Amino acid sequence: MELEKTTGLVAACAVFCFTAGLNISPTFATDMQANPVLGGISRVLTFRSYEISDGDKTISTEIPQVDGAEEGNSKDVNEQIQKIVADYEAKAAEDIEAYKEAFLATGGTEEEFEAKNIKVNVDYEVKCETEDTLSLVLTGYEDWNASTVVTEYYNINLKDNSEITLEDLLGPDYINIANESIKAQIASDSSGLYFDEEMGGFTTITPETNFYINEAGNPVIVFQKYEIAAGAAGMPEFEITK
Repeated sequence: MELEKTTGLVAACAVFCFTAGLNISPTFATDMQANPVLGGISRVLTFRSYEISDGDKTISTEIPQVDGAEEGNSKDVNEQIQKIVADYEAKAAEDIEAYKEAFLATGGTEEEFEAKNIKVNVDYEVKCETEDTLSLVLTGYEDWNASTVVTEYYNINLKDNSEITLEDLLGPDYINIANESIKAQIASDSSGLYFDEEMGGFTTITPETNFYINEAGNPVIVFQKYEIAAGAAGMPEFEITK
């Protein structure tokens, strides 16, 4: 699991076990609520959903959990996400405070800065949920600075709460299979946005390469913005058909 993104922030997508004694401190915390599911067996729930505003910024957060995932790898990841989200929010607050200091130092006023209405969001999206598989994505971003976007992907085998890898999905030759597919898809792209290898373009995936599982059950490999293509390409995605 890749823990460092282009922003230098540590982030990981995860699932939580419910703890009865959890102290929810934000004043606008709301009750845990269920989301619709595809498979009807497991449930992805919004564990915490809250909004905090202090005049300079508004932080909106939704954190996922998998109902009943209490052991094994999922438990390990569950224990990570609270710290990960807290670290992201703290780093965002530091960045915004530094921005405010620079803004005021160059003649801006408190009222003008407050009028910017800066927003920080942490949210998640379920990509695939079946009886045996859960794939979800956690995203953090600040609307004043596009370079602060952080994404992390997590894929879980619900039979034993283990992490699903590309090798599990594509077999022992998964690197070559994925590389050939990605190179063919880039070659057929006419946008001209992808870097060539000499410019730092795509060469190969690694065991740490990010991916999610789509509803067809295929892995979709995702690269960070600017990683293998110009910014106009966004975050390139490549479905690898099994």
